[in-house]
Amino acid sequence: MENYIGKKEKISYLFGLGGQNLVYSLVGASFFTYFMTDIALFPAATVSVLLVLMKIWDGVNDPIVGSYIDKHSFKNGEKMRPFLRYTPLPVGIFTVLLFLVFSTEGSLLWLRVAYFVIMYICWDLSYTVQDVSLWGITAMVTPNPDERDRFVQWARTIGSCVYSAFSTVIPMVLEIVVNSTGQSWQFITLVFAIILGLGGAMISKRCYQAQERIKIVKEEQQTSLVESFSLLFKNRILMLVTLANLIGALGFGSNLVTYFFKYEIPSDFLGNGVMGALGLSTIFYIITGLPGFISMMLADKFKKLCKNNYVNVLIVMQIFNIVFRTIAYFIGFEGKKLWLAMVVIGIGSLPSGASSIAQTSLFCDGIDYMEWKTGKRTEGITFSMQTAFTKISSGITSGLATFALSLLHYKAIDSADVYIGTQTAAFDNWIWPLVILTPAIASALYIIPLLFVRYGNKEKKKVTDDLQARREGKKESGDSPYYRAVLADKFGENVQ
Repeated sequence: MENYIGKKEKISYLFGLGGQNLVYSLVGASFFTYFMTDIALFPAATVSVLLVLMKIWDGVNDPIVGSYIDKHSFKNGEKMRPFLRYTPLPVGIFTVLLFLVFSTEGSLLWLRVAYFVIMYICWDLSYTVQDVSLWGITAMVTPNPDERDRFVQWARTIGSCVYSAFSTVIPMVLEIVVNSTGQSWQFITLVFAIILGLGGAMISKRCYQAQERIKIVKEEQQTSLVESFSLLFKNRILMLVTLANLIGALGFGSNLVTYFFKYEIPSDFLGNGVMGALGLSTIFYIITGLPGFISMMLADKFKKLCKNNYVNVLIVMQIFNIVFRTIAYFIGFEGKKLWLAMVVIGIGSLPSGASSIAQTSLFCDGIDYMEWKTGKRTEGITFSMQTAFTKISSGITSGLATFALSLLHYKAIDSADVYIGTQTAAFDNWIWPLVILTPAIASALYIIPLLFVRYGNKEKKKVTDDLQARREGKKESGDSPYYRAVLADKFGENVQ
């Protein structure tokens, strides 16, 4: 099939996508939880409640935004692109305001919570519109599924690289700047929010260069929120992958890494006074996460090894995580054993880089399948669900992590007074198994929904061929319910 995406267009989109991930590296990573507990100084129990409420809002807000995008088009006939032009500025402004800590006084807790909730609602709404449009356009940028898969692979690779690099490095650099300058954590965090939040958002405007090449006629648009949700729940691929990701969010130990290093590892572990718990966490994330980029760059080859099926890729990935995290747990963290445990987890993460690529490709397959089956394309509601489950999963992970801290009677302690034994005995006993084993348990549960995905290479080829014939006004295979109900009469077939 013909290729459609030009080099300049692809580079502009990828550059803009990198900017968007600069923004999300501040809000979507485990640092955000640390910011709330140890910089903004919200009590752990309050943070847990806030995160749950935030994600309930996400669960309501995202599908509504996606449904609106699906049943709305602009005068020029475009569905996604105009949103990519107008949303970056509000996203940047609300990101900065979200990290503004105007007080840490306990007596003003109610006011600080109210301000935070309002800023998060505004940030989330603007970010959702941008994110749904940004990923939704990947399903419309070309009618060639192979070119689309390559485009998605590049997009997910660049996006994940930027997000992983900055979400990993930000805490360490922030800590170094604070310790070196003597400025407050609140002030330096706000400076970072201006540079990465507002700056990254303006860079993300470059995504507007991507083109919509699959045009939607009026009859193919949803007419109501009810219809959008009906189509959503008929999309078996989307539902099962989403369920798997929500289950995977139970691996909340990844959000406890910084707390583990802060209270269980000696402050002189690295032999310097500039880098502390956040720096150690950065090293941990680099060692355990960097190998995943190998599979990200080789996702297509990894897919071929897994019978050319991205569902198999996701399953193999979870098996690796289970096996190697279990080994790391039994190695332990006493003394130099910690280095070996981190290396073992890193080996287990080798296939993990293909995760986002696999999921986005499966979502695009689901959009094609729904068009084949119903005559309706669902980029908006589909990618709003991707945005929703990303944020909801993050919220579940963060909420469970802070809830666990609350159960362990955790209390934030000023860095100058931190040393081993300052937390409770329950914290000391449980923090290592929580950090290492909860992601392994979540991986085992993650596999279960994927076993019910029934969309192999044969089904995908039939859908692709039929859609190409439909767009060219040609006769299809006749297996599609939409073809039998609507299009068959055009070819003199009576298949009702």
